Amino acid sequence: MQQVGWNMATYMGMRASQEFELLSHNMANASTPGFKAELLHLWRLEVADGPTDSLGQTPASFLNVRSRDYTQGSLHATGNDTDFALDGSGFFKVETPQGIRYTRNGQFRLTNDRQLATKEGYLVQGKSGPITLNAIDQNFYMDPEGGVHLDKSLGDQIAVADFPNLQGLAQQGQCLFAATRESGSEIEALATKVRQGEIEESNFDPTAEIVQLINIQRSFEAYLKVLDTFTAKDRKVIEEIGTPA
Repeated sequence: MQQVGWNMATYMGMRASQEFELLSHNMANASTPGFKAELLHLWRLEVADGPTDSLGQTPASFLNVRSRDYTQGSLHATGNDTDFALDGSGFFKVETPQGIRYTRNGQFRLTNDRQLATKEGYLVQGKSGPITLNAIDQNFYMDPEGGVHLDKSLGDQIAVADFPNLQGLAQQGQCLFAATRESGSEIEALATKVRQGEIEESNFDPTAEIVQLINIQRSFEAYLKVLDTFTAKDRKVIEEIGTPA
């Protein structure tokens, strides 16, 4: 029973540490456009038809699993022609040195070659390749369906991709994601609207996270109390063993 207590205390400490690490990461990206907060889940895994302990309970192990909250953040108007937000599911497609990646961060800019790109210089993809404006003084706007209008003519259409299993996406950096076998192949997000002059704010909820921070602190305090209890018991046993009869 003593060993079980030590194991539970150790687990409580490790979980509190992981929760604090995750919360710190979310808070650091609270102002990052398109950021999606991470979540930590506890799963109890029981052995089917397994033996029961002295209390009649089936032995189980606990597994911490991380997931990501892909709910849409609030849309914020900036007035910048190169800022875009997705109203609905899906991601912008950008070309990186590692290949195509996906992002909700639509805080773009124009390169010297008049191509739409991320702050890092990754080219934003349309259905026919990178979104390019030809003339230096060319006016453009993007309609809600993603069509790029150059003066009075319709150019390319921005690519918006979605996936069957969002939790299968692999995060790379703050707001970049890569497709994997688990995510499934990309599909076109036909119902999603593109909002020019707006950005999507992080879906991080400061109020909820402050409550979570308080809970983490309480969990860690409980962990320390459990450690103190078992340390005191061990010390007492050692003292009794070392006392001559």
